[in-house]
Amino acid sequence: MISIRNILFVLFSLVIVSSLQARRTELILQRAADDRYIPAIPVYAVNNYQYVAIKDVLDAYKISAFINPGVKKSVFRIGNLKLKVTAYNRFVMVEDRTFQMSRPVILLDGESYIPMDDFVKILKEVGLVSGVTLLTGSDTADLIVQKTEERPELSPFDIVSTTIEERQNGTIVRIRTANNYDAKSVKAWINRDEWLYVTLPGASINKQGIDNTEVPQNGTIRTVTADQLEGTSQLTFRLRGTVEKGVDVIRRETPPEILLTIRRPHVIDQTHFLDQERAKWKLDKIVLDAGHGGHDPGARGNGATEKDIVLDVVKRLGKLIEARTDIEVIYTRDKDEFIPLWERTKIANEAGGKVFLSVHANANKNKMASGFETYLLRPGKDPAAIAVAEMENAAIKLEKPSEHRTEMSSEQLIIATMAQSSFVQQSETLADLIQSEFDKKLIGQNRGVKQAGFIVLIGASMPNVLIELGFISNKNDARRLLQAAYRQKAAEAIFNALMKYKTRHEKLLSP
Repeated sequence: MISIRNILFVLFSLVIVSSLQARRTELILQRAADDRYIPAIPVYAVNNYQYVAIKDVLDAYKISAFINPGVKKSVFRIGNLKLKVTAYNRFVMVEDRTFQMSRPVILLDGESYIPMDDFVKILKEVGLVSGVTLLTGSDTADLIVQKTEERPELSPFDIVSTTIEERQNGTIVRIRTANNYDAKSVKAWINRDEWLYVTLPGASINKQGIDNTEVPQNGTIRTVTADQLEGTSQLTFRLRGTVEKGVDVIRRETPPEILLTIRRPHVIDQTHFLDQERAKWKLDKIVLDAGHGGHDPGARGNGATEKDIVLDVVKRLGKLIEARTDIEVIYTRDKDEFIPLWERTKIANEAGGKVFLSVHANANKNKMASGFETYLLRPGKDPAAIAVAEMENAAIKLEKPSEHRTEMSSEQLIIATMAQSSFVQQSETLADLIQSEFDKKLIGQNRGVKQAGFIVLIGASMPNVLIELGFISNKNDARRLLQAAYRQKAAEAIFNALMKYKTRHEKLLSP
């Protein structure tokens, strides 16, 4: 016989189940630090996938975030760890670690929503959360509809809108496109230092919207106009002041857009220099960086190892500078040890270096490839240059997780190079001089000055170049690089280029 107590227990259980089903889905997190529970965080279903709002996470933890509206990035701290979350991006940064999610962060009505499963997994992995409880309900509040976020793929136009962002050393133009537009054949060029033209083949353009683009006052761009031609659209930007001839063009998939960078050259205004200011710019300290080292050998082949060859050349160069000038030499490494890529420019900046030289030796699957070349930090356009950068950047994979810095996206690289645009002219001058001196002293093909995205150059607050002495994969180049006399010639060539650069540079500073 069923007792009254059992009947009451069953009825009570049914009430609990009913109340759980009636409420919205919520996420309960248990803190790893003290096992206390964080207040419930609402869970939303978007396209049948579960997300949590960054705003709700901040409210639950009783913390605030720094919001960068330009790139829709939220930066906040949970416990002693700093997190960075960016809309339309699959990557979350926790301190210096990068986590890739299965889906990107989405933006709805101006708020960022992060995939719940991926976010919880990240919190667990970094030790912020020890337990997770999901209360699943059936309330209609679980479903949210994207109302205010612009959906370019639903637009009748291929080219939806443009926005202009002024930076300290140039301008970024974002051209928002529909998801189905293939932007591979987009061209951009500057004409007569006054007009920037962008052609978009096979595109229909939102002329009215783009003609009404908000243009920052007194910026690089005066006006924006759109024209719909047969089978092609064109954007015309009227420019203000002096700009560099080249325009970088980068295409992004999430969100779908084309990024253009317009750079302003750095000009030294001699009229405002006092003696103290001239002293700050005097070339009195050079940072020499021998690539690779320690457990990172770099390129190997034909009996040669990159880390040993470049260290020897750098030491010879340093001795020449110290013996013949009063310039102070700073080495990022002076022995066979591994230095993370990010730390090399950190050493240069903290030492107050006036020039940063990173010395390397090359390799290629094509054993016939040979010669010397010098690189500037810019998004690479030549496939061969991009391949060289990828090979040199591979050293980042050998760094410890705690010191690992994420590989940069094309957009991040553009912004990083813009931050260095004050030194572009000097870097180009130095690179040209190095190639010219190599041509006089070294044997082999002069492969010229090129540009690519080298992580080791990112962050150097001074003129900087990356030198490739030759191809270890080529038996003739390798044979020469293994000769002490040839390495001495390479060091002397770089020294001569530095002295010519020093003369030109300090002549600009003279009253």
